[in-house]
Amino acid sequence: MGLTLDDSALLRVRMRALGLDGNWLADAAGATGTVGTTDATGTTGTTGTTGTTGATGAAGAADPADAADLAGAASAARARALVEHLFAVQGQDWRSSKWALGVRAPGLTAGDVTAALNAGTVVRSWPMRGTVHLVPAADIGWMQRLTNPRVLAGAPKRRAFLGMSDAALEHASEVSVAALTGGNSLDRTALSQVWTEAGIDWKPNWRYHLIWWLCQTGLTTFGPVPAAAGAAADPEPRLVLASEWIREPRELEGDAALVEFATRYVRGRGAVSRKDLASWAMLPAASAARGLSLAVEAGELVEGRRAAVTGAAGALWLSPEALAAAETGDGAASAATGWQLLPAFDEHLLGFSERSPQFDSAHLGSLIPGKNGMFLATVVRDGRAVGTWRRDPKTAALRVTPFAGERIDVAALAPEAARRAVFYGEPEPDLQLTAA
Repeated sequence: MGLTLDDSALLRVRMRALGLDGNWLADAAGATGTVGTTDATGTTGTTGTTGTTGATGAAGAADPADAADLAGAASAARARALVEHLFAVQGQDWRSSKWALGVRAPGLTAGDVTAALNAGTVVRSWPMRGTVHLVPAADIGWMQRLTNPRVLAGAPKRRAFLGMSDAALEHASEVSVAALTGGNSLDRTALSQVWTEAGIDWKPNWRYHLIWWLCQTGLTTFGPVPAAAGAAADPEPRLVLASEWIREPRELEGDAALVEFATRYVRGRGAVSRKDLASWAMLPAASAARGLSLAVEAGELVEGRRAAVTGAAGALWLSPEALAAAETGDGAASAATGWQLLPAFDEHLLGFSERSPQFDSAHLGSLIPGKNGMFLATVVRDGRAVGTWRRDPKTAALRVTPFAGERIDVAALAPEAARRAVFYGEPEPDLQLTAA
């Protein structure tokens, strides 16, 4: 049975699915088993989409070091489960992408996110739109095979603009694969040094495109994160061969891939339109429509409507879980989210093409000041973005700026600022209210 959602209900359903209403841990435990606990066999396992996550058995747990390892493995598993639920998390800014998980899972730390990448269960790569994300390692390959046609179509034109020949691309790809073979990992600087040593006359503006190409075509991915050293206080993941690093890739093609993609996207976003999916994945409209239709036929998704929006534009797709929450008022009906500090590029806004339940488009100029696609970090109250914030690089203070006509309660934000500081292992910052 279909459900009609007004914008208030739509916001509640989206916040629930996005893991931003405080219910994600309970939902994950109820759907897949207790997240981050031990299992009887002493193994870490996955079942279904997110799976039952365990770190180790009880043997040896009396040793404090073993207990610490247990806790660390469980937390890394929790980070992995959250990425699996969201399907893909914007990762342009490495530091912000970690907080995108931390804000949704109280008790998680930046180190837990790093541990999930070091365990090989989460990677950082380009699954679609030519945009880097954190994604489940097992899913990146089939996602790229589904979305690559449109993304790769523009690559030759870009290389022509950069003055990069096909021969140079092929040579750089060959020497990169050779340098990484055998379990090696390299950062961007070290990989470009490999090109120089191989006699490739590469230009500085080639590097991003070359690394993007290596990842987008599935040859490499960003995986392990080195320990911080010297000036590298927050080092980014290093490049590895995808075929060596990803141990159990899933193999999905054709309609099966479309159904999985549509289902996972909708489950992590709540209630979406066909345009939302097509835009987020940069899929042809017909492919997005087919994926949603087949997912409904398979019982993975249900159809609904947006109140006061007629025709095809008002059609919505929801997961059965979101439908149940909306109909019963379970969790989603109250969704007392309070005040939140969401990172730049968060899926709260970027996960949708039509985001009016969460954000007033009149403030778009304040959200993206340079009109360049660089979304600022947002201050959110009860699910709606009411301003932006940034961390002062010199003082580490958090400067919050309300949108025109909005008000931000700095004192009410203090607990979130403190939680964020704990997540990163930093001193609690000052909160400063600034004018737009």
